[in-house]
Amino acid sequence: MKRLAICFLFIASPLFADEGLSPQQVVENYFEFFNNEDRASLNSSSGEPFVFIIGGKPTAYPKYGDAVDFDGMKASGWSYSRIHKNELVYQDDISAMVDINFSRYNDDDEVISTTDVVYLLVMRDGVWKVKGGFVNGSLTLGRD
Repeated sequence: MKRLAICFLFIASPLFADEGLSPQQVVENYFEFFNNEDRASLNSSSGEPFVFIIGGKPTAYPKYGDAVDFDGMKASGWSYSRIHKNELVYQDDISAMVDINFSRYNDDDEVISTTDVVYLLVMRDGVWKVKGGFVNGSLTLGRD
């Protein structure tokens, strides 16, 4: 009986912990952290360094929080972002890619931009981390 209980703990613990989140759920949480301007949670949910390739230009940041300027985002009219499409492109034991289409909205709930991003996630210590984002067009991070 004791062995059965130990086996159950090893099998069930990931189901009840954060590491049980799918890559798509991690990206959804990531957007929630962004909307809440929660830089600490963004940093803890992303890999280091964090890489953005926007319009063909790669930029590496020590942490995701170094990439975004929320005051600049607000100055661009941003109030919040909403995901429209969230599709798993690929997943294996150590990496995943999630295709996202999202819009940014202003205070009047009007769309100010719509963007497609493919996020690369990596598995670190049993948890998916957002490691990079690939944007075909342009996307402001508030630092422009």
